[in-house]
Amino acid sequence: MRYYNGPWPESAKGVLCLSFDVDVEYAYTKGTQAWGAVPGWLGLKTLLAGGLSVESRGYYGLYTGLPRILDLLERKGIEATFFVPGHNMERYPEELRAIHEAGHEVGNHGYAHEAPVQLERSPEKEAALLEKAQSVFRSALGFAPVGYRSPAWDLNRRTPRLLKEAGFLYDSSLFAGDAPYRLSVYDPEVELLEIPIDWSKDDAGYFLFFKPPVTFAQFHDPESVLRIWRTELDGVVDAGGVFTLTCHPSIIGRFHRLEILEQLIDHAQGRSDVWIATLEQVARYVDDRF
Repeated sequence: MRYYNGPWPESAKGVLCLSFDVDVEYAYTKGTQAWGAVPGWLGLKTLLAGGLSVESRGYYGLYTGLPRILDLLERKGIEATFFVPGHNMERYPEELRAIHEAGHEVGNHGYAHEAPVQLERSPEKEAALLEKAQSVFRSALGFAPVGYRSPAWDLNRRTPRLLKEAGFLYDSSLFAGDAPYRLSVYDPEVELLEIPIDWSKDDAGYFLFFKPPVTFAQFHDPESVLRIWRTELDGVVDAGGVFTLTCHPSIIGRFHRLEILEQLIDHAQGRSDVWIATLEQVARYVDDRF
């Protein structure tokens, strides 16, 4: 297993990538396909079966959380990566074009938030959905994203090759390290870059709340989450890796959570040895040197 641990631009020790999954209501309603493998006894499907409260949480992210995030990034002078389902780009083009217009990277987050693991026996359908989303982005933005993130944070065995054939530069859906590596570890014929993620560096694991008896029922102390993120950031950077934070506008967009994101940014900028970049910038830099 080979990782890229530097050198990085401007003599930086390591990298901070801020990424945001703009699921809107897909994260909360029965329409999301990433929940397909969740056991029925958890009660999640029943909870999401109807009602407007869960759908409204997605709209909070789109109309309240997202503008706050864009404002924060502008104040800090930072470019970030936003992974968007293609269907959301069709439904909310004006709101989501604002991401690109603000100078940020837009990545592919599936078409209708589908889970690749459920498409393992349908590679033609999976490939068609990838292209359908890419076509939407070409129409709405004038280009196709070079980065992909699975809505389910998982890939099937065929997905790396499908991503390669679709022309992607990198994926950011898997967990096998703290620095970029090649997807050839899963498929020897696929040299696509993987920029890894982890649930400990995702706001949903700490703050996503559904009413009991569903197990996603928790509110963590923001200071404890900041301590975890800051410690991980320092460790990953000191090791020459890439700290990829994943947040969701409907979750991190609350004031008390956006404050810890700002404090993490301040900490990274205060170190003066952290390259803060989009995933595309990292992928292009690493791909030339790996």
